[in-house]
Amino acid sequence: MRRLLLGLAALALSACGQPASNGAQAACSLSATHEVAWTSAAPDVVTATASGPSCAQAVVQLVVRNAAGDPLWAFASTYYDMTAGGIPPEGASPVSAEQMNTFLAGWADVSEMRSGELPEWREGVATLTEGATTFAYDTPFDRDTYEMLRVRNLAMICYAAAVEASQCLIVDPASRAPAMIVAYGP
Repeated sequence: MRRLLLGLAALALSACGQPASNGAQAACSLSATHEVAWTSAAPDVVTATASGPSCAQAVVQLVVRNAAGDPLWAFASTYYDMTAGGIPPEGASPVSAEQMNTFLAGWADVSEMRSGELPEWREGVATLTEGATTFAYDTPFDRDTYEMLRVRNLAMICYAAAVEASQCLIVDPASRAPAMIVAYGP
């Protein structure tokens, strides 16, 4: 009897954490990739993926990996938040695989720039945005650090982070880790 109870306990424990399998795959499991020259001479790879029970319900993720496959940066959102802002309205049309593939291909095609192309944070101005006419800019750095990174003209990639907002990444020369240098939008 004791062996039977131990056997049943072992069987019950082995089932813990195992997802139920009904043989169905996610209705929306798509991806697009794009190579960029960002961290070294060998190309880094940007991959945009969508995964969910439907494309309208998908979580979309942008991952940047170095040539060795190590993850450098990841960002996740939803299709509707990235394309319309917010959650889908009640009765929204379904999102087709073709629509999602178009979105993912465009999202993975990040902009490659240099930090020297960013706007100057003028001396005596309280924020980077003060005096800006087209976009509002935000940076996690103080003025001196931002200007030092901008003037170094570092390789930078920028990606859509919302409907009308972008984030730009550099590799911080001190830590050698990716860092957001600026976020901007209207």
